[in-house]
Amino acid sequence: MTQQDALTGNIASSTAGVVVRSSIRSDNNRRATRAALPAAPLLIFLLLFLVIPIGSVVHTAISDGEIAKALPLTTQALQAWDGDELPATAIFMKLGQELEAAGHVGSVRPLARRLGYELTGGASAILNAQRALSEDFDRADPKAWKAHLIKADGAWGQGGVWSIIKQHDSRYSAFYLRWATGFPVKIEADGSLSRESSYDFRSIYLRTILISLVVTGLTIVIGYPVAYVIANSSGRTAAVLLFFILLPFWTSLLVRTMSWIVFLQTNGVLNNALAGTGLTSEPLPLLYTRMATIIAMIQIQLPFTVLPMISVMRAIPANHVKAARSLGAGPLLAHATIFLPQAVPGIAAGGLLTFVLCLGFYLTPALVGGPSDQMVSFFIARFTNEDLNWGLASALSVILIFGAGIVALPLARHVARHSSDRI
Repeated sequence: MTQQDALTGNIASSTAGVVVRSSIRSDNNRRATRAALPAAPLLIFLLLFLVIPIGSVVHTAISDGEIAKALPLTTQALQAWDGDELPATAIFMKLGQELEAAGHVGSVRPLARRLGYELTGGASAILNAQRALSEDFDRADPKAWKAHLIKADGAWGQGGVWSIIKQHDSRYSAFYLRWATGFPVKIEADGSLSRESSYDFRSIYLRTILISLVVTGLTIVIGYPVAYVIANSSGRTAAVLLFFILLPFWTSLLVRTMSWIVFLQTNGVLNNALAGTGLTSEPLPLLYTRMATIIAMIQIQLPFTVLPMISVMRAIPANHVKAARSLGAGPLLAHATIFLPQAVPGIAAGGLLTFVLCLGFYLTPALVGGPSDQMVSFFIARFTNEDLNWGLASALSVILIFGAGIVALPLARHVARHSSDRI
C-alpha cells in the first residue's frame, strides 16, 4: 500500500467516525426531545401562568417613565444643571411648553400623581402650573415663563422639584423598590427629607413573617399528633379522621373566615357561651385581634400541614419502632429517636408549604384582624385597587416573591435531599 492510499484510508476512517458521532448525537437529541414531550404542557402552563406574570410584575416594579415621557426635553436639559441655584430661564420655558403639550395628550395627571409620590405637594405643583399656563403672558420671553411658573406654585422656585425631574431621565428606576423596602423617598420642596409619615414597610414585613412563623409552628404542633394517628390507624378510624382533615377543602375560604366572625364577635357563639356559664360578665374583645387572625389562619392552613406529614409517616416501616422497643427503649424514646427523624421530611414539607402560603394571606387578616394585624398582601391589594399605585404594589409583590423564594428554595432542597435519602 502506497503512502497516498494510507492517507486516503485515514481520511475516510476519520470522516466515518465524525458521521457516526454526529448520528449518535442526533439520536440522543431525538430521544431527549421525545422524553420531554410529556412535560411540554406543564412547561407551557408554567410559562404562561407563572414566568410571564412574574416577569410582568417585575417590569412594573421598575417601570418609572411618567416624568421622562411627559418632560423629555426638560430632563435632558437638566443633566447639565449643578443644583446649586435654580435652573436657567430657558429650562423653565421648556418645562412650560412640555406641560402644555402634556395637557393636550392627557398625561398631566399621571405626571402629577408620580411627582406627588416623591415630593410633598408635587401633584399640586404640576396642576397649578398647568392651569396657570392657560393665562395670558409674554410667551416669547423665557423670564416670563419662569416668573409665571413660580407665581403659580412656589415649589418651582426651589430646588427639590427640579432635582427629582433631573433624576428621572429614564423610563426605569429603582424608586418603587426603594420605597417598598422602607427607605425614605419623599422630599420637601427645598430638597430636605419630607416630614410626612409614610408606611413603615419594614415593620409590615416583620409582622408578616412573625405571624407566618407562629401559624406554621402551631399548625405543626397541632397537626403532628393528628397525622400520626391517621398514619398509624386503619379502616374506618383513619377514613373518618382523614375526612375531617379534607372537609375544609370543600368549603369556600370566605365562608370559613366568616364563620370565625360569627364565632368570635361580641355577641357571637363563644362570648354567649362564656356569659351563659358565668365565666365572664362582659363580652371579651376576641374579634379584630392578632389572636383571631392566628386562630383563623391555623384552621385554614392545618390540612396543608397535615397531609404531607401523613404521606411520609405512612411510608415509615412499623417494625423500626418495634425493633427499638424490643431492645429496651420506652415508647417516647423509641418515637423520638426512630420515628420522628424519619418523619422530619414530612414535617418540613408541611411547614414550608404552610409558611409560604401564610406569607401571602390577605382575606383572613383583612376580615378578622385589626389594623395592626394586616400583612403585606393587604397593602398590595390596597395600592392596586384603591390608590392605583401599581408600581408600589408590584414592588411589594416582587420583594414578597423573592423573600419567599429565599426561604423556600433551601428548605425545599433540604426536604428533597432527605426524602431521596429515605427512599
